Amino acid sequence: MAVEDLRIGDVVVTASGQRRPVRWIGQRHYPGLTAPQADRPVRIRAGALADGAPARDLWVSPDHALLLDGLLVAAGHLVNGRTITRGEAVTDLTYWHVELDSHDMLLAESVPAESFLPVAGLRAQFDGAIVPSDRRAAPTPYGERVEDGPLLKALVRRLIWRAGLSVDAPGFGALRGSLDLCEFRNGDLRVAGWAQDAAHPNGPVCLDIVVDGVVAAMTLADIDRPDLGAAAIGAGRHGFDLGLEEPIEPGVPHIVVVRRSADGVSIGAMRLDASGEWSRARVA
Repeated sequence: MAVEDLRIGDVVVTASGQRRPVRWIGQRHYPGLTAPQADRPVRIRAGALADGAPARDLWVSPDHALLLDGLLVAAGHLVNGRTITRGEAVTDLTYWHVELDSHDMLLAESVPAESFLPVAGLRAQFDGAIVPSDRRAAPTPYGERVEDGPLLKALVRRLIWRAGLSVDAPGFGALRGSLDLCEFRNGDLRVAGWAQDAAHPNGPVCLDIVVDGVVAAMTLADIDRPDLGAAAIGAGRHGFDLGLEEPIEPGVPHIVVVRRSADGVSIGAMRLDASGEWSRARVA
């Protein structure tokens, strides 16, 4: 069944085979081509994860978690530039959110994908016909998200290999780039800038977005920026611009670092002070 055809009260089957009623459905809609680059989806091509998974191309928001190899991982961490991509323009983009009576895994094109987790303040960002009245103060996640470490690296390596890409170091060169912008927009943390590998001047660079020491997302620096092209920086397709649903505690300093995923070389860092002002930061 298409997700937009679901209704509150419908009974769905979870990835583990349990029958669960739908309690709430929300959506976020971008008419025409109005979706900003930062809010565009991750596209997981058919068969990118395993034979028959997904059964067809699967589109999810970058922060949407999937259950793969026993790990709960945000789709944005899986981007490899070939079979799993991010940032494609989509006309009349709508994100749908299906809530059950507890956080669980639904099958989306044969891939276990999370149901809506109603953390504080998140529901207000979406349109929904009916809001459940008996909400618990602290919803329990299905499991802990994996954001870094050897298990996630092994999963990403497997998907890169499956995509037919080399998993060996391609001989990285000096890294050029800049973290140009950190800001809050529509409740999300927006991070933008550019990066170029001198040894591969026309190719994209895979980057980690690190928030307070934890990898919050991965992205490719492959957006066309006319200012870079005018400056003869490759073909100009070296920008990145993404939004993260990252909980940031107000009144407390935070730091964002952007680094090359392969070797940890940083292109820049910005610090948010207790007054809410961003400034350049130095990292070791």
